[in-house]
Amino acid sequence: MQPIDIVLTTWQREWMTQASIEAIRRNTLTPHRLIVIDNGSDRNSQEVYMNRADIYVKLDQNYGLEYAKWLGMKFVNSELFVSMDNDILVYDYEHRDWLQRLIDLMKRYPEYGAIAPKPQALVGTSTEMFETQNEIVSFGHVPGYARIMRTDWVNEVGAWNDKRELRGHEELWIGQKFAEKGYRLAWANNIECWHLFGKEDTDSWGYPKDMIPEDHGHNPVWPIPKNDIEKIKEKVGIDITEYYG
Repeated sequence: MQPIDIVLTTWQREWMTQASIEAIRRNTLTPHRLIVIDNGSDRNSQEVYMNRADIYVKLDQNYGLEYAKWLGMKFVNSELFVSMDNDILVYDYEHRDWLQRLIDLMKRYPEYGAIAPKPQALVGTSTEMFETQNEIVSFGHVPGYARIMRTDWVNEVGAWNDKRELRGHEELWIGQKFAEKGYRLAWANNIECWHLFGKEDTDSWGYPKDMIPEDHGHNPVWPIPKNDIEKIKEKVGIDITEYYG
């Protein structure tokens, strides 16, 4: 089986990235290749990530999320790949891991160009749509929650090449481009992941300091509640407190 490329984009939030990489390496038995695109973090992150990634690229400054995702596509060789943010923890599943389960969905639903695991908490999206027995839930856009995508389709629509300013809601852009081609997107109703909520020591979520939660849509929950720490241990298999102290 050809390894599936996983493109992880990161900026700042070093502890989150380390936890995300640990979850990938721990919980992914399916052959894969981890590509980390570091959007100019101001810490010496190269030493932290190089030994954990198969390919590591550090940019000289933050060019924005879309640019990092576009650049990551230059290294993708697999027919399917995973576009992933650095605040996502993939779950530990028995029998078939999270990646194989997503691959199986893409095979069963060839009309879909992207499918993402369902996070434990959603930002700006109602959970009512998941009250169904269907294994996928169609949606106009799905964020980078370990989102599996068809490489050819992403390249066909332009692969985030509009070079917009920092934090331009990449999932809305790629969702619109897919819709224009008649390609569909969905959530995986029975595959889950953990979306970390926290803050960098300089500013919330790694967003520019002049942006408020109402602008970027992510309200930090900090510190991580005790019950969430226990749930992460159960579902992901790591002690998150070892990463943020």
